Amino acid sequence: MKKPSFLYSLVIFLVRTFFKVFYRHKVYGLDHYPKGSGLVAPNHVSFFDPPCVAVSCPGEIHFLARETLFKSFFGKLISALNAHPVKKNATNLQVMKDVCQLLKEGCKVLMFPEGTRSKDNNLLEIKPGIGLLLSKSESLIIPTYIHGTFDLWNRKRKFPKLWGKTAVVFGSPIRWDDFKD
Repeated sequence: MKKPSFLYSLVIFLVRTFFKVFYRHKVYGLDHYPKGSGLVAPNHVSFFDPPCVAVSCPGEIHFLARETLFKSFFGKLISALNAHPVKKNATNLQVMKDVCQLLKEGCKVLMFPEGTRSKDNNLLEIKPGIGLLLSKSESLIIPTYIHGTFDLWNRKRKFPKLWGKTAVVFGSPIRWDDFKD
């Protein structure tokens, strides 16, 4: 696996510092975080969720993001930070192929199993895409829980609160080999 780009490393350093200073960010369960490829699968309640998970992971990760985010300068930035566009209400076969390829290359991919942010901090129905990716890639899923981001920057807030507490908890990996039969 290649070394992360300078831009990726710089952004992760800056965002990690921001989360530590303003949100006293903590990470738990790093002993569950495996080497090699895997789907990082957290709950999704806030605009802060992708960067919060990214700064919690010990290595570089790739992201799936809705296609509309790629239509501006912000899209160029997140592309440079390993984001891959996903079309809403489409089968996204190419995205599935791209994710499978990333997993075969030994990468970690952040994928929100719910597909969208929760409006009330409760877990939504899990979409079938993550199971399909698990079966096609024969990789593993790293269940992840994000705590505190809903109170800081949920769908109803235009801007985030500047003080609070956040945490990310990595659970025991779900391995394809344990369920393939």
